[in-house]
Amino acid sequence: MTNAITGPELDELGELLFKYGNDDAILDISELDGFFNALCSSPRLVTPSEWLPEVSGGELPRFKTKAQAQRYMDLLIKFYNTVAVMLSEAGDELDLLFEVRDTEQGQIVVLEEWCFGYMRGIRLGQWEPLPATLQVHLDAIAMHGMEENLSILDKMSLDEHQATVPLVVDAIHVLYLYQRQQRLA
Repeated sequence: MTNAITGPELDELGELLFKYGNDDAILDISELDGFFNALCSSPRLVTPSEWLPEVSGGELPRFKTKAQAQRYMDLLIKFYNTVAVMLSEAGDELDLLFEVRDTEQGQIVVLEEWCFGYMRGIRLGQWEPLPATLQVHLDAIAMHGMEENLSILDKMSLDEHQATVPLVVDAIHVLYLYQRQQRLA
């Protein structure tokens, strides 16, 4: 993928999100990746003027210089475009930025921040209710991305939790393809 955001740029963007964010902002790259995946899968085009305030928690951050503000914007747009291209070109393989943690049991995939971002993107994108056959896919993401489901997740074993990872990945792909078809219809 040409012009994709690089690892160092993602690190820089992550630092900017945390530095200039607030309690209502998206504060990490995993959540932002989920948010952008939902926006890129949205049934309608969600413009930067709509999603920028959501990323920054209401108002755009107050930067010291125009150059800082421009860099922040450039990195956000580049990351959004990287996600859009990844989804449009993806076959069975999606490059999703789930958090991975090292534990005594080995590496585990943490879905929650990413899925919270995805659900936030769905709300902003004003998704229409899905057909029942597709709702199950959204439910797989919502299981990890909605406050009311956290008590259910707390009762899951590590193996049960990790078994949901492929369900979420599959859901992202299925929902993107469905919404793309809806936009073209």
